[in-house]
Amino acid sequence: MSGPGVSRSESFTQRIYAVRKQFAASGISVTKWAMDRGFNPTQVHNVLSGKRRCVRGESHRIAVALGVKEDVPPPGEPLRAVPERIEGVRG
Repeated sequence: MSGPGVSRSESFTQRIYAVRKQFAASGISVTKWAMDRGFNPTQVHNVLSGKRRCVRGESHRIAVALGVKEDVPPPGEPLRAVPERIEGVRG
């Protein structure tokens, strides 16, 4: 679901809202999306309604699959390279 309409500069709540709008516009049910990917549909609905913090476990994996976790690419995309040195930090 990551793509147009879901910007990394938006807050987590705004990204969740954008994904809900994408579901509504696409005609794909959240339940079908969840079942096709092996997720518990209730958990996906909880993530999309803001009832889950998405810190770890299945809710985290769901948020990553939806493309709403900041700085975490969706599954299947390579992880972003971590810079060896952070600007402004001696080391």
